[in-house]
Amino acid sequence: MVSKDKNTHLKSAERILVNDNYKLTKPRKFILEFLNESTRLYDAETLYLNIRKKHPEIGIATVYRTLNLFAKLQIIKRIILGSGKTYYSFQEETPNKAFVYMICTRCGKIITHNKCLDNSIILEVDSFKNILKKCKLKVENIQVQFYGLCEECKDK
Repeated sequence: MVSKDKNTHLKSAERILVNDNYKLTKPRKFILEFLNESTRLYDAETLYLNIRKKHPEIGIATVYRTLNLFAKLQIIKRIILGSGKTYYSFQEETPNKAFVYMICTRCGKIITHNKCLDNSIILEVDSFKNILKKCKLKVENIQVQFYGLCEECKDK
């Protein structure tokens, strides 16, 4: 069941598509709904394999095209890790907030939406506006990566 916040987030994403003259096709709707239900990061292949379980008619090319469109429209975030692998996550309601995550150096798990991590780094692009104006740069995204051991690995 989708919570009220998640339902609002989903409707907002659907509105962005329609307002930019894109159709809300069944594959796009399925991918939106799947991403909306999760707080974790997905690479395109893993997303495809999960979507395919319920919707075998959706191909990998459709998933890639849809993810690229959603990233372009800023419906989802595209996160490229140090390894070069690209992951996707539903865009938060506060797009100027830094995206904070940790990668377990033992098992490779990616931890997102962790209150301890989020609270340890409170970055808002707005607080840097004056500095950025002087630099003549436009920062569109801030990502903070932590590396360490997840809860399961630290106890081993």
